[in-house]
Amino acid sequence: GKRLLLVEDEYAIAADLACVFEDAGAEVVGPVASVEDALELVAEEGDRLDGALLDINLRNERVYPVADALAAKGVPF
Repeated sequence: GKRLLLVEDEYAIAADLACVFEDAGAEVVGPVASVEDALELVAEEGDRLDGALLDINLRNERVYPVADALAAKGVPF
């Protein structure tokens, strides 16, 4: 019953992780493959997220702004 944000730019990895989380009973928000898209979801859904899984390197861009936004909302990642 947990809502988890999934941020991963490799399609196969994102699909596999989403299946694993959904099979365990989680609702996956995303997956998203860019910092920009992840920040939009954190802004829209952040108060309803229970956690997040972040790929640190998204198309040669670091995911740190997303981590900062999640931390500001108290969402573990």
